[in-house]
Amino acid sequence: MNRKFTSSIYLIFIFLSQQSYSQSMFQSFDLVASNPAGVVAAMDKLQATSVGEASSANVFLYRFLANGESQATHRVLVVHSSPGEMTANLALNATSPEWATFGREVSESARPVSSVIGQFLGVGGDPNSVTSPNRIGMIYDMSVTNPAAYASAWTDFVGANSDQGVSYLIGAIADGSNPTTHSAANWANSLSELLMNQPQNLAGWESFSQRVSGIRTIEATSIIQLVASWSAE
Repeated sequence: MNRKFTSSIYLIFIFLSQQSYSQSMFQSFDLVASNPAGVVAAMDKLQATSVGEASSANVFLYRFLANGESQATHRVLVVHSSPGEMTANLALNATSPEWATFGREVSESARPVSSVIGQFLGVGGDPNSVTSPNRIGMIYDMSVTNPAAYASAWTDFVGANSDQGVSYLIGAIADGSNPTTHSAANWANSLSELLMNQPQNLAGWESFSQRVSGIRTIEATSIIQLVASWSAE
């Protein structure tokens, strides 16, 4: 299995469109990078090794444009097609000297500040409307007390705005002391496009707001930009 660097905007869209959202898993790592180029170099080197080529995960590197009080400058997202694939990839890393080398090298350029394991729950919008290789995302981290009711409201809301970028609903399974249970991610081609299409300006916002009132609290918001990605093939 060859593994190559790519900036294609369609990787994650194609990958997720071929999966059951209840099965697609992810690992997310927030970093404070003192040398972002060093992080990319370490990841490039890892993906070119036997363990990188054998892994079935798709890897994405983002930088934060706005991140509130968090010190994190970058986010690494590792997407697995299923819990079984994630288990296999983690086992592969655990026995790999190349992975140990990667850990040492990336630690010279960055330090981790948080990590999350979670799953993709749903998608809305039109992937063809977001074509930039450096797409911009608005992330809403939330604590949700009624996940089923929230998911229903979210699905109706994004369904009413199917021509407005791409949106994902994400569930956190393990994230330490972070109160976030879910995240919503809205993607656009540019920062200006993202800011001009805020959720409160879209169709159905009032109904959505009423339906989720009292069942969710927004814990944090951030804006991220895709820097690089590595695909399994």
